[in-house]
Amino acid sequence: MNLRQLEILRAVMRTRSTVGAARDLGMSQPAVSNAIKNAESALGFLLFDRANKRLIPTQEAQILLAEAEPLFLMQDLISQTAADLRTGRKGRMRIVATSELSESLLPQVIARFSRAHDGVEISLETLRLDNLLEYVETGIVDIGFAMEPHPRQTLKYLPLAQLDMVCACHTDSPLTQLSFVTPTDLRDTPLINARTSSRISNLVQEAFRRSAVDYAPTIDVRFMNVAGHFVEEGLGVTIMDELTASSKRYSRLKSVPFKPKTQITVSAIVAADRLQQRLMQALIKHAREEIATRIAPARS
Repeated sequence: MNLRQLEILRAVMRTRSTVGAARDLGMSQPAVSNAIKNAESALGFLLFDRANKRLIPTQEAQILLAEAEPLFLMQDLISQTAADLRTGRKGRMRIVATSELSESLLPQVIARFSRAHDGVEISLETLRLDNLLEYVETGIVDIGFAMEPHPRQTLKYLPLAQLDMVCACHTDSPLTQLSFVTPTDLRDTPLINARTSSRISNLVQEAFRRSAVDYAPTIDVRFMNVAGHFVEEGLGVTIMDELTASSKRYSRLKSVPFKPKTQITVSAIVAADRLQQRLMQALIKHAREEIATRIAPARS
């Protein structure tokens, strides 16, 4: 017997009539009757005794249905899983991000995402930019988040926001009294350089060149969020993006607008040859909303 025949058998046994079974299954009564007759013919024994227009299940039918019950449980589980996948209550999201975004953005984004998709399994890897791009490219992860990533033909970059670069100072620094900071203002101040992306470093160095000021950092670190922690220890100032500077991880850091105006792009990164799943689209939407919420007050 196939699963559909077993479903009809169960419905007839439950309602004790082909009319009731047809109503429950959304079928016609003749179709239910024919299905039972065909099953009996194929099996070589009766499934029901007919008595006073009632169908009494035979012992064979009862044994058969008892053996089939795990199949119905599995069918219900598969149907529920399909419904959960359709509504975004089940699935898997593998994410990779640079250190700055893992600390300053992803916790809030994942919190937003999880509230709407509490059955989705989430993993987050924190990597340097080159490794991040390779992870997305090879399908190890579903999506990446980075600032000013190097272009690759195999990857698709989805811009989330344009971020202003700011001067991150210790809260006790006299620079915090300025309405904006220029490279000239930093001539005698120790600089902390972050090598998050060569493109970002080049933009910062270009801003110093335009102001005819040598860019000569005294400390060099890998990530901008690490540079921020160095600033909090009074080791100097750093030029970083406004999103990283707004991280709740800092308690002794204040950002001051940096001029000449320098902007970078933060992007979601996906493989160019893969479709964007519904869960991925939802995560990107939450990322855009979180960034907008964070940077809008600082700019006003």
